[in-house]
This record gives sequence, structure tokens and C-alpha cells, in this order.
Amino acid sequence: MTRGFTLAGGWYALVSLPLFHFVLVRWVHRLFVWGRFLRQVSRLELQLTAAHPDRAGGLGFLGDGLLPFAIPVFAMSAAIASAIATRILFAGATLEQYHSSYVAALVLALLCVVGPLFVVAPTLLRLKLRGLLQYGVLGSRYARRFEAKWLAPGEHGEESLLGTPDIQSLADLAACHAVVRGIRLVPFEPRDILVLALLGALPALPLAATTSVVREFLQRALRLFL
Repeated sequence: MTRGFTLAGGWYALVSLPLFHFVLVRWVHRLFVWGRFLRQVSRLELQLTAAHPDRAGGLGFLGDGLLPFAIPVFAMSAAIASAIATRILFAGATLEQYHSSYVAALVLALLCVVGPLFVVAPTLLRLKLRGLLQYGVLGSRYARRFEAKWLAPGEHGEESLLGTPDIQSLADLAACHAVVRGIRLVPFEPRDILVLALLGALPALPLAATTSVVREFLQRALRLFL
């Protein structure tokens, strides 16, 4: 009996696999370009604002650049999940043999995607330290004047404390100081990483059906409806 490529096998070897590798290499190139761009940006004399509401000095928009990279993360995860599924279905393997390797590969992919953003961490660290110093000095000066005006006996005369803008200004200054203290050294939100992780783990969900616990649960659930 001669062995050879089936039509499906030939399509996979000659079309699908080269196309997958080509697209994957393009995404790796995009990731390299993205990292090089961030590196060049970090070397500029940026006019960052410590009290910017995005808590990244105005660089918070860079975190939005992570979302397109969910595509290669999903593709990588799907390729690994399909390889694991093949071994489970046709080689008698179990999911427990591969779950640690799959998680390690997913974490490595996430680090490769998020890693370029760390090049601006020194810039944001310097911004945070400088902002804490400047707003700390400003806060101390304003607080001393506030206490001298409203807490020292006989200093405020007949002026009413009710409705004065001094308290609101003190609260606004405290809010600005809190924003500066909360500056993120890497400009991305936790939800950005969560979205990437969920999309990356999505192809692995069908693998859960190969475990005995999930199979028993599905069988019992089907008996209730059938």
C-alpha cells in the first residue's frame, strides 16, 4: 500500500501552512516595528503632564495599541490547541500532560506583546517622581496658607467658611496629587491584558471537553434535555 498526501493533506502542506507562517511572520515584523517606534518615542524630550487623567502622563493611548495584537495571540493559541487536540484524539494523550505547556506558551505570547511598552517605563518613573515632588511642595504651601487662614484664631475675621472656594481648591489639589501618585509605569490598563488573555485562552475551551469531569457534566446535562 503506497502512502502519500491526500487532497486535504496537500492543501495543508502547500497552502494553509505556508500562508499561516507568512501571516505570522508579518505580525512578528509589526511587533518589531511597534517596539522600535516605542523605543524612539521614549528617547524624545516629551512634554508629559504628571496630572494627566490617564495616569500615564498622556501616554495612556499607547495601551490601545495592544488590542490588534490579539489576532496573532489568538492564532498562536489556536495552533497550539489544535496540536494538543490531535494528540488527545489520536495518540491517547490527556489534557493534563499539556496544560502547563499551553499556559506557559500563552504567558510567553502575552509578554512578547506587552514587552515593548516597558521601554517607556523609565520616562514615566521620572515623571512620577518629579510630579510627586512638585505637587508635594505645592500642596504643602497651599495647606499651610489654608490652615493659617481658617484654623488660626482670629485670622479669617467675619468671612464665612460655608461656600468658600478654598476647600474645593484643597480637594482639587488632593485629587491631582492622587493622580500623580497613581501614575502607571507601563501605559496600559489591566483590562487590556485581560482581553488579550481571554482571547488567547478561547481556543483552549474545547479542550476542556476532553477531561473526564467535563465529559460527565455534559453527559448529565444532555440527559436532562433529551
